[in-house]
Amino acid sequence: MAREKHPDASEAQLAKVAESLKKAHYQALALRSAQARRLKREMAEEAKTRRVQTELAQARSRPAA
Repeated sequence: MAREKHPDASEAQLAKVAESLKKAHYQALALRSAQARRLKREMAEEAKTRRVQTELAQARSRPAA
C-alpha cells in the first residue's frame, strides 16, 4: 500500500510511510474499540436504571404488609 501511495519513494521512505499507515490503522482500531466499550457500558447502565425504576414502581404499588 505504501508503494501505491508513493511509487517513486526509496525503500527507507517506503518503510517510514508503511509504519505511519500501520500506526494510523491501529489507532483507528483502538478508537472504534473504545467507542464500542463506552456504548456497551452506557447501555448496561441504562438497562440497570430502567430495571431499578421498574422494581421501585412495583414495590410502591404493593400494599403494605
